[in-house]
Amino acid sequence: MPRQLLLRRIRRVVAIAALLGSVATPVLAQAAPAAKAGESCSKSQVNKKSGSLTCTYSAKTKKYTWVAAAASTTSKKNWPSKLVVAAVPSENVATMTLRYKNFVDVIQKETGLPTTFISATDYAGVIEAQVAGRADIVFYGPFSYVLAKARGAKIEAIGASVPKATTAQGYYLSYLVTKKSNTSINALKDVKGQNVCFVDAASTSGFLYPTAGLLKEGIQSTEYSSVFAGGHDKSVLAVEAGTCDAGFVYDDMFDILLPQRGLINAADFKVVWKSGQIPNSPMAVRKDLPSDLFEIIKKTILEKINKTSFVSMGLCTNEATCNVIEDATWGFKPVTDARYDDVRQVCEATKSSRCR
Repeated sequence: MPRQLLLRRIRRVVAIAALLGSVATPVLAQAAPAAKAGESCSKSQVNKKSGSLTCTYSAKTKKYTWVAAAASTTSKKNWPSKLVVAAVPSENVATMTLRYKNFVDVIQKETGLPTTFISATDYAGVIEAQVAGRADIVFYGPFSYVLAKARGAKIEAIGASVPKATTAQGYYLSYLVTKKSNTSINALKDVKGQNVCFVDAASTSGFLYPTAGLLKEGIQSTEYSSVFAGGHDKSVLAVEAGTCDAGFVYDDMFDILLPQRGLINAADFKVVWKSGQIPNSPMAVRKDLPSDLFEIIKKTILEKINKTSFVSMGLCTNEATCNVIEDATWGFKPVTDARYDDVRQVCEATKSSRCR
């Protein structure tokens, strides 16, 4: 065979082989490997799913990881058909309901149970609801928590509110405020013969600590006229309206919340008394809930109910404008019942019938 003919045939074979290679069945792209529980994920993947796992941010570890949905890991045996979140009233119901929305939504997502928020008209109503088992998760004041336990509520304080992620245990104060123009009240002792606004008979900063302060000054309840305003905001607004000459209120309500909402001009008032430190308010959960559900709720409150997590979940744009509950709380840190022994001691010191 002539050399030129042989070369042409070789070129033809090579061309055919190349053509066959170009039309060969393409290699299928490999599917992304399924995520595994505990593996890292990214901020952009938060709340996204991979099989039965969800990318979740933990404020405790400050990491994004793939985790199994909490509710799917349990049989839900003996679980209730729904959950109820409640809080002692500090302001009007509509405002509190709005401010607890993210809290309620996260509890519902993590437990898989329909969850609603209620706010009774007074502290006694919330205590009664949890004693009767009609409220599962309640944000108490320290005194109302102590009263609920004393009245038979099967509850456990699992976390206390803190103002910042770096705060281990928080405190707050009770104030006595009056109008700046009121020259007759400049100290706690000056309330003799005056109309004084308290918040509620089961309020720590709105009744118990103020009563202890008054007794320390030697002032008995018969020496002034008591008015129960029904809320911390209402106590201050009653002073502004002239219904009360002075009123008790917790610090954040007066310093932050009311001015922030344009309801008062703080410059029109003066603070004439401040209490000693009061341990921050607890979130208490019914202890007679199924143990697996109780642990899910506890874990959720301590790890996911906070401003940092809410921002990561896309529930808030930033921590500065984010609401966890009705006040400026960042989130919750673990707490035990013994934390509120100081409140019990103040109660004993006042010898008040309200403590029973």
